[in-house]
Amino acid sequence: MNIRAVARRLGRRLDGMVGLPVLNGLYDRYFASASGDVRLFRGIYSDFVTARASAPATKPIGYDNEASALRLEHERHKASPTDYPVMFWLQKLIRDDSVVFDYGGNVGTCFYNFQRYLAYPPRMRWIVCDVPAVAAAGAAIARDEGATQLSFTTDFEGLEETDIFLASGVLQYIEDPVRSLREAAKRPRHVLVNRTSVRESETVVTLQSIGTSFCPYYLFNRKEFLSKFTDLGYRLVDEWKNPGLGCRIPAHSKYNLDQYSGFYFVLQ
Repeated sequence: MNIRAVARRLGRRLDGMVGLPVLNGLYDRYFASASGDVRLFRGIYSDFVTARASAPATKPIGYDNEASALRLEHERHKASPTDYPVMFWLQKLIRDDSVVFDYGGNVGTCFYNFQRYLAYPPRMRWIVCDVPAVAAAGAAIARDEGATQLSFTTDFEGLEETDIFLASGVLQYIEDPVRSLREAAKRPRHVLVNRTSVRESETVVTLQSIGTSFCPYYLFNRKEFLSKFTDLGYRLVDEWKNPGLGCRIPAHSKYNLDQYSGFYFVLQ
């Protein structure tokens, strides 16, 4: 059995085995070298700086690199069950002149997935904000697919003209997750958050391997997370769970999550 197969088994059995350095070392080796479509977690840290500093030197940090930019592009035509609560609210909220600001929207994954189920009004616009490598890849795909309603930015340009802010599976990767809303000259009325790692215990940071890079990654305390929005004048309207989407952190079982969360806020 090769080292990766052994490490996969050990990763499932390491909970409560912090005192066995040999087993932890095997998982660390796997974590540092694993490639392909993996979703691995390692360690608990107090902040992004510490988590980032602990990352192996085998891969870059974050999504702003060629290897990571197209990692999720195949998912743009495959809706997930976790998408349906967002689609439920979008079909109520989108108007003919709506502008959706899709924060961390990758190559337009939600735009393409949702258009099979939602009738986008012809004047609706969808702006994806992501890191430069991802935005460039997304713009090229949009040209090839003739997605004229979809555009890309690498900053918060255009946020003040939007009425719907969407953040699906992204805020846990952002060191200051609500800076865009806090600094906006005019805040969007509607905020939809989905696939977010929220728990009842204290906020901590772990390190994720996505196969092509490593990413510091929040596990948010629910009360603190909600206050980030309510402090900006938003009111919680709806909340849901994302079953089947969670994270397991070997040797740190008390931080494991069996399901993520989604929220709908409206500006009061």
